[in-house]
Amino acid sequence: MYKKLLRPEEAARLLNVSRWTIYRWVGEGRLEGTRVGPGSLRVFAESVDGLIRRNRVGEAAGSRPPSRRSPKGSRCLSLALGFLLLLHGLLWAQLSPEPVDPSAELSGPSGGSGTKAAAALQQPTTESTMAPVTVKAASNVPNMLPTAAPIDSVYGMPMDVMDIPRQVTPINKTLLDESGATSVGYMNPISFAMINPTAFGGLDGTIAPAPYIRGNEALPFINGMSMSVMNVEMVNSGLPWNWNMIESTDLVEGPGNAVFGAGQEASGYVNYTTKQPYFDKFRGNVWDSTGMYENYMWGADIGGPIDKEHKLAYRLSYMGMESGSWYQYVHNDQQNVYFALGWKPVENYSADLYVDADFASASPIGYAGFNRPTNALFQSGGSLDYIGALAPSQMGSVSSLRNYWAANPGASIAPSPLGFGTYGVGLGPVNRRTLLMSPYAQDTGYQGMTQLIQKVHVDEGFDLVNNTLVWYTRHDGMQPSYFYDEAVMGDYEVDNRTECRLAFDTPVGGGKAGKGEDGSFSISHMIDTGLEWVFQRNMDYVSTMLINMPNMFSTYQNPLLWDVRNTPYFQAAIRNPNAPGGGEWHIPSAPPGYYFEPLNGTTGTTDSTYWSLAPFWQHDIKFGEKLSLQYGLRATTYFIDAQTPPGTPSMLTAQLQTSMIDPLFSIGPVYKPFPWLSLYGNFNYEYVTAAADMGGFVPTQTSEEMHLLNELGEVGAKLSLLHDKLYMSFAFFHQNLYMDQIGFQPNPGLLQGFEYNMTYQPDRHWMFRAGYAYMHGTWNYSSLPYGPSETQSYSTGYAFRHNLPLDDNGSSISPINVSGVPGIYDWTGLPTQTANAMVTYRTDFGLSFTASALFMSSYPLFFNDTAVVPAQYVTNLSATYQKDNWVLTVYIWNLTNSVYWMPYATGLASDVASNSDYVLPGLPFWVQAQVSYRF
Repeated sequence: MYKKLLRPEEAARLLNVSRWTIYRWVGEGRLEGTRVGPGSLRVFAESVDGLIRRNRVGEAAGSRPPSRRSPKGSRCLSLALGFLLLLHGLLWAQLSPEPVDPSAELSGPSGGSGTKAAAALQQPTTESTMAPVTVKAASNVPNMLPTAAPIDSVYGMPMDVMDIPRQVTPINKTLLDESGATSVGYMNPISFAMINPTAFGGLDGTIAPAPYIRGNEALPFINGMSMSVMNVEMVNSGLPWNWNMIESTDLVEGPGNAVFGAGQEASGYVNYTTKQPYFDKFRGNVWDSTGMYENYMWGADIGGPIDKEHKLAYRLSYMGMESGSWYQYVHNDQQNVYFALGWKPVENYSADLYVDADFASASPIGYAGFNRPTNALFQSGGSLDYIGALAPSQMGSVSSLRNYWAANPGASIAPSPLGFGTYGVGLGPVNRRTLLMSPYAQDTGYQGMTQLIQKVHVDEGFDLVNNTLVWYTRHDGMQPSYFYDEAVMGDYEVDNRTECRLAFDTPVGGGKAGKGEDGSFSISHMIDTGLEWVFQRNMDYVSTMLINMPNMFSTYQNPLLWDVRNTPYFQAAIRNPNAPGGGEWHIPSAPPGYYFEPLNGTTGTTDSTYWSLAPFWQHDIKFGEKLSLQYGLRATTYFIDAQTPPGTPSMLTAQLQTSMIDPLFSIGPVYKPFPWLSLYGNFNYEYVTAAADMGGFVPTQTSEEMHLLNELGEVGAKLSLLHDKLYMSFAFFHQNLYMDQIGFQPNPGLLQGFEYNMTYQPDRHWMFRAGYAYMHGTWNYSSLPYGPSETQSYSTGYAFRHNLPLDDNGSSISPINVSGVPGIYDWTGLPTQTANAMVTYRTDFGLSFTASALFMSSYPLFFNDTAVVPAQYVTNLSATYQKDNWVLTVYIWNLTNSVYWMPYATGLASDVASNSDYVLPGLPFWVQAQVSYRF
């Protein structure tokens, strides 16, 4: 079928609506569109012509019949009426049901925020007489190009990727599956780095709710709302992340935007789009996944319209998991239930309700790694290392440690007997499967989410959106081998944002919209403005100040030291207010053996509440077809009340009541000399806070920790070539940011780099992705009296040869817990270069193959470079066969069985002090298979 293509501006002029409305209609599947033409989105003229001829724009596109836009002032006056419309039924004509393409990645969302898949194509209008221009063939092969559909995760408004002055990677369900990101039951840093090379992260990222981006864990958003109760100074200590509810995600590089908010310090964020209801027809899927090392997952997903008019629809999804691991004593058991309900009672109103419940019992690998790695370990391919351990009796006596802490209150390290910590056997064989994971380690609890998104189309160019998220979590976790424990007593957040979205044109040189015969043109405006408020409650007990206690144990000998609570070092801290963090005290109502430190800073013990209020303004200005400018403003005001929790002895109680304002400003011009080329710049200047465990605030928090600079400068280019079959992006970035450190005042950091990403999908058979990132980060300690924190200031081999104590916490160089002197230090745990590649081939008879690879350059684990992980690589392979309603996928992880390593923490993470003691051996060759039946 031959169909003429129109630019969005041309379609908007014919229909007398805004360019923004055209993007929205195509994204919702209500207007026929495609990415086949060079440059931006194109709309099929047949579809537009049919709407004009039948004079049914309102009926087909979900708005009233076109009329001249009301003045900008009257739109804002209508804002108050809009709030009432959010709660009461509307009086406009009903919307007739529309079919949804079953091949679409998202199943007809009635509202939401995040990446939308390629729009469902309506049947062509046979009565159209438009002249033929180009050919468009329909296909059920998912479009993997970033330009496939408008996204709203960057500025809160649906925009083409070519018009966005930021690096953003839309990841649909197919790409998540093909990369293996969702196939192992936890956050997989390797799989995300195979999608985007800046997403390399440490093993602590496996227990995070979001992948790393540019050397730090990304901030997590869900359908556009911040999960602030999941923002954690030490990455995340909560339950394993739940992939059951996720349909797709947008990975955005750089600080947060004006609409979504900035949250805590970060160099990127992700916005998850949850599964949407099926409005077209009843459909479902049941699946089972089985892999080596006792990996078992299964699930079911059903949904469809509830009423005959297809105005009410649902989606119900369940996932179960009982998984072991190649790693010793690691397991992950989950039960996840997700429900979505969509309602479109009338043409100008929609409501979406999302509910999720997760139950988990796990001992995730993010709580432990492989201790005391050395160059000998890496050079031997993971077979040899310095081994040996001391008996608990050699770790000092309770009385000597108590006397030392009485004379040196709060000192984080105490002296040990002569000869403490020396190895006796030197190099010996090791087992990479044996981590710092005690058989008694556990993380158990439950969490849940409820979200309601309401949208009102008030008038052409005037929409109201109200988004409310409630997140709750209650759990407890313990890792006895180096003693980290936490008890989260029922933390929750309530986040509400009301948006007024405006779209209008400002005529210049005449009254016509768009460029006219007299040379006049209009400046197009898209504005998203409103107010967001958050209430959060935290009651958290945490113990971690002894996490780096001297010579905690060797993983290869003396299993009695799997529980540090048995050592004199720990026993001396119990009920001792002079010990680090105020000592170890039993957590009220917790089982015996659970302890907390009342004054451990942003590590997290707290009893706190806070409110935040944030007005925001995001503005996209388009000057004709070649030049546009986006700028955003936001001011977040915090009202904080924090104190030490019940169970804290009276002599250690502390309280904090304060308020503050953190501003945000961003600006980004885009110049498109040709439809296929975008040149952009971006500048973000914002202040953020350091968050404690589970995203709260602690009574010992300082003003510096609540006002941290996050500044980004970036320039880049985006190209959409070969009739939108090839997408390439380039970016140079320079980010200044402060990073809070546990137990120390914040210090400035700098990240500089370059990245390149490419996606090529020439036809329905082939898809190629490739990327490269150069990232170099530094910590600036020049203005401080010490250098960066370090668990051990020399290599373990050096300690063996010179009979030195292990885990000296830098005491051999400085009298306080640091590893060096003031100066500038490179980030540890972050490869300066990463490169990824992925290729997919699909046959015509249902068989497809995906091969992916990741290369990582060498990187240091110590600030003094005494242990360096060499350059390494990982390769994966998967094959999928579809026949009728059946789908079988086989994953082969680490195809070449290469020996690779991941750091405990990467680059910007606040607990990089542990890097010298922890590293994670990568998984070896293993196989996983998944079978599903779709109906």
